[in-house]
Amino acid sequence: MKKAAAVFAGTMVFLTMLAGSALAQYNNPPGIEAEVEGTGAGGGGTAFTGGDTSTIAIMAIALVAVGLVALFVARRRTAATS
Repeated sequence: MKKAAAVFAGTMVFLTMLAGSALAQYNNPPGIEAEVEGTGAGGGGTAFTGGDTSTIAIMAIALVAVGLVALFVARRRTAATS
């Protein structure tokens, strides 16, 4: 149970760090406006933030699932041989 809890805690820390860039917010002090390039022509569309972590997050979840299955199988084998 301790190993499963450690794997779960490690996964949560990893995913929190991974999502940190996607959830980051930048707040300007009062009275200071942020300058954004390219807003004069009204180009439209959605701004690109540069954060695309969905593939990495899916890979991390898959690796955690494989690790948990391996842990479960190892425990079953150990219990069967005892």
